[in-house]
This record gives sequence, structure tokens and C-alpha cells, in this order.
Amino acid sequence: MARILSVVAVLTIGFLSACGGGAPDIDVVERHDMGSIQKGQAASANLIVRNTGKAPLDVQSVSTSCGCTTAVMEPKTIPAGGQGVLRVIYDSNAHAEDMGPIKRYVFVASNDPDEGDVRIEFAVDVLSARPGDGQ
Repeated sequence: MARILSVVAVLTIGFLSACGGGAPDIDVVERHDMGSIQKGQAASANLIVRNTGKAPLDVQSVSTSCGCTTAVMEPKTIPAGGQGVLRVIYDSNAHAEDMGPIKRYVFVASNDPDEGDVRIEFAVDVLSARPGDGQ
């Protein structure tokens, strides 16, 4: 009887920790180099966003530092141990004067109790348009 109670206790503790214990934990690179593009082109990146925590990660908002950059997160809720994709696009046509090394930022707000707001830096090198491109 004592052995059965011990087994039930171990199973109950395991079940309870799998069901409700823990918190979400966002894991994403905080810097990404998009490489070089010609003026007039767009650069894009797909970053993997992982939830290494033990509860669902809710992405509450995604914003950017400038209108030249767009970012979309799919899905907005990532289960414990799961992952999603943050798609970022930088449009070099947004600012006529932007040339050379450019840095922009994407901000991801989530329910991660330790790192609720994450800033991700994107770098891109905008080169002058090739002759004959009409730029």
C-alpha cells in the first residue's frame, strides 16, 4: 500500500509541474545582419522566436523604430517548448537619404516575466543603385 501511495505521489507531482508550473521564456537573437542591398531594394529576415519556458508565451505587440521597417510575428501565442517566426522587412526606398550602414530596431512585448520587452537590432548596408536601374 505504501508503495502504491509513493507511485501516486510521484505521478501527481509530475502531472502538476507539467500542467501549470513555470513561466514563459522568450528566446530570440538580439542582433541580426541583413547583409548588403542596392538602394531601391528591400531586405528581409525570418527569425525564430522560441519559448523555452514552461507556460505559453503571448506576444502582445511587435513594433519597429521606423516606418521603413515592418515586422510580423506568427503565431502570437507560442506553446511551452514551441517556436514562432518573426518576419522583418526593411525598405530602402523609405528614406531617400539613407545610404551606407543602417541600423533599425524591432521591439517585441510579451508576457515573459523576466524579459517582457525585447529589442532586436537589424543592420543592413545600403549601396548606391547600379547604373541603369533608373534610381
